Amino acid sequence: MARLRDFLERFRPAGIPGAAAPAGVPADYAADPATELEAVFSFLEETRERCARERRAARQCAEETRDHARARAADVLSAARVEAAAARARAASSALLRAEEEAATLLRDAEAAAERVRERAAERTPDLVALVVAEVRALAGDPP
Repeated sequence: MARLRDFLERFRPAGIPGAAAPAGVPADYAADPATELEAVFSFLEETRERCARERRAARQCAEETRDHARARAADVLSAARVEAAAARARAASSALLRAEEEAATLLRDAEAAAERVRERAAERTPDLVALVVAEVRALAGDPP
């Protein structure tokens, strides 16, 4: 029959004397560590494969997202170019309309000024003609 001391000796390598530590597993130095870890690594292989699938799916999703973003950016850029051309056309049309309105205003003002000059000339011409005729007659020695 195994003595209590022998039984407890199995657990000694799991912990060290001193402060409390988490519970340990008895050390089995006779077993091969590779064999012992083979089951753990086999479970990890499935996880590695799943991670690889997830990475591939994520890359595919990212590529699709980039393609979609590129297409959207191209659409936005195309629409912006069309809108810019339309805005330039509207601005040019507006500027042309303002220029035509200014030209029409200037023309009306010039016509009004010309009319005032004609009216003043019509008012002053008879007096000036009489003055010139009188001067010419005076030079010619002809009395008025």
